Amino acid sequence: MGDDGDKKKEADLRVDWVLRRVQAAFGFKKANWDKFKKGFEADEANSRALNSFLNDPEAAYISFMPASGEAVTATCRELPPLASIKKKILVMSRSEKEVNLTKDNMNSSVICTEVARNVMDILNNICHSAYLTALSNPLNQRGWSDLVSKDLLDKFHVFLANLYVTTGLIKGKTLLPLPPTEKEAQAVAEKAAEAADKLHKDRVHILEGAVVMWTKQIRYVLKQDPETPLKQGLNPEPIVEIRFWRAKAANLNSIHQQLETEGLKKVLKFLEQSKSTYTNPFAKLHKEVEDAREEANDNVKFLNTLEPWIQNLMEDTAEFTELPKLFEPIMHLLLLTWKHSKFYNTAARLVVLVRELCNTIIAQACRFINGPQVFSMIQNEEANDAVDKLDKTLQVCNAFRECYFTYKDKAEHDGHGWRIQTNALFVRLDAFRERVRDILDFTRTVVQFSKLDKIEIGGTKGKALTTSVANISEELKKGVEVFQQMDYDMMDVSMKQFEHHYYQFRCTTKELERRLGSVLTTGFEDADTIQGRLKLFESFEGLLERPIIQDELEKKHSLLLQQFKSELREVQAIFNEQKATVDRFTDDAPIFSNLPPVAGAVYWIQSLLQRLEEPMQKLLVFSKSVQVSEMPEDFDEVEKLYKNLRKMLEDYQAEKIASWEAEVVESSKDKLKQRLLRRLEQTGLLRVNFDPALTRLLREVRYFLLLGLPVPEAAAEIFGKAGVYRKQTGSLDLVIKKYNGILTELLPVEEPLLEDRIVKMDTTLSPGLTDLKWKSTNIDDFLGQATGVVNDVS
Repeated sequence: MGDDGDKKKEADLRVDWVLRRVQAAFGFKKANWDKFKKGFEADEANSRALNSFLNDPEAAYISFMPASGEAVTATCRELPPLASIKKKILVMSRSEKEVNLTKDNMNSSVICTEVARNVMDILNNICHSAYLTALSNPLNQRGWSDLVSKDLLDKFHVFLANLYVTTGLIKGKTLLPLPPTEKEAQAVAEKAAEAADKLHKDRVHILEGAVVMWTKQIRYVLKQDPETPLKQGLNPEPIVEIRFWRAKAANLNSIHQQLETEGLKKVLKFLEQSKSTYTNPFAKLHKEVEDAREEANDNVKFLNTLEPWIQNLMEDTAEFTELPKLFEPIMHLLLLTWKHSKFYNTAARLVVLVRELCNTIIAQACRFINGPQVFSMIQNEEANDAVDKLDKTLQVCNAFRECYFTYKDKAEHDGHGWRIQTNALFVRLDAFRERVRDILDFTRTVVQFSKLDKIEIGGTKGKALTTSVANISEELKKGVEVFQQMDYDMMDVSMKQFEHHYYQFRCTTKELERRLGSVLTTGFEDADTIQGRLKLFESFEGLLERPIIQDELEKKHSLLLQQFKSELREVQAIFNEQKATVDRFTDDAPIFSNLPPVAGAVYWIQSLLQRLEEPMQKLLVFSKSVQVSEMPEDFDEVEKLYKNLRKMLEDYQAEKIASWEAEVVESSKDKLKQRLLRRLEQTGLLRVNFDPALTRLLREVRYFLLLGLPVPEAAAEIFGKAGVYRKQTGSLDLVIKKYNGILTELLPVEEPLLEDRIVKMDTTLSPGLTDLKWKSTNIDDFLGQATGVVNDVS
């Protein structure tokens, strides 16, 4: 128990040692020590980091960063990112590698270092204010030789100049270091025998060295070119162009301000009085700085108008298919900049910006669809979605090119055109478009060949041919698997090995296409009817577009056309031979027995048209190449015969319908004005007076609607009440059947007994003979009364 207590006490002492130095480093109040310690130990992550540092010899360091209030965040074995450091952090490190820390060696084994965010500024200030003052003090140089003193200070001034320049570079600025003051140089030269002359020569030498250094710095800034990232193959986006000119403008403005400072002017004036040869070249350089500064500031002014649109174009969450909406505003602002800017109106500037815009479009396209996504979609049987995305990618890339050429024409029209070679602008975009086309061809090939799994070929050789098709499908799947083994993103145009892999895949598919063409040729020869051959082609729809298969099938086009021509002539002969029987509606007419004359004739014509239409539409799909290659006359003859025959059939159908409408439909309106009932003169019996022409009309309209044919308005209006007429005629038939039965079955001796009731029936039914017509509105009331009276008598 005593040992455990000692260890715990020792651990507490080490923790106290660390935390008191943390408290002091960040200026926390000593009165809040207990609160600070408890808060630190209550944080599990902080306690774990500190225990790891204290107890693990391999933990080289631990860092402390201030948090909210009087609290800190500790991390062991890693430093916080620079962006998270607000002012400074405290780093404790072991003085020796893997040394064990105890309460007795904490002071000697732990090194505390405060690291500020502006550490270089602090180092620069310390070196100038402390070390330079100490080294320049003659009292500190006692016992040194003149050579040692001069060499030491010269080297230290070089170090200070480099430190000052580095501090500026970290901030993105070019700082021109001033040479040591005349007082500092004189302090070194006081020991020399010829002090005055040596002091002047040394001073000129030092100042000329400073001018040489300034010249190198300024030349470096002036030589900065926005095209450099493109030349280095970094594929920068247009925001890089804007930031470049903004940084260059700020840098040149800073250089301009430094050139106007009193200290630098004194240096140049001293050198001019000393007749130094460096003054005139530096004066010219000063003029170049002013010109470059004017250019940079002017470019920034115009490019700032483009920045919001370019930010929208580069947005990670931007909808890729909506990007073309941004192309026109960007090109419009670019054209305005070209017209009104004093400097940003050269081919070099335009080439850089347009190429960077192309890089942005490519980057967005790769976010929209990339190689792994394409393969994933193929595996998930979503290859059609991949085809759609790749097609949209091409559309967006083409839209940008088209927008550029539109505004190029506008620039030409205004007299100050964009006289730039297209290859210089779209070299990477064109390569990307070509890559997308290749990937699109690959994906479409997968989509087209995926249909082979569902194909079954009929005919005497159907089983063997179906097996061959299945084998072709399996071999393509293996080719896709091999192609998928690439260890790079195939959308990346810098990956040139894609061309080799794609070439191998194309060789595989070409061989499979030849075999598939052979299968189609065999199946074509095995099928002897045009319907069978067309069905065979329809089964391979999509694959027929592939060039090698087209070459095989083109040899069969002529035979197919001749067969279809024979089919057309046969249909024409059928129509001419049977037209008369259809017109007369004879028993041998090719009309179904349950169809009325007009609807039956129309259905017959529709059947003939379908016999022509379906093969012709399918023939058109894979006969496009025939129209423009070897057999245009054959196809033109077939097409002409088809159109003439189709017109003949359609004209006959239209004539049949028009004749029916004129003869029957119009007269049927008058039929509705007839009385409901009529009495037969010879027997005195009653009969329902619903004209058979109306019955035929309703039947024709019913079949017209079933066939999907347009119905004349008057006929449709009558058919609209077909249910009412059916109900009314059915009820009247029952009433009249009972009435006629009473009159015919009544014996002469029974007539006097029922005379009153017969009179009552005649009186009740008389409105149907005199007043009521099929258009009347009170027919249902009449039917109700008549049914009641007749049922009572019967």
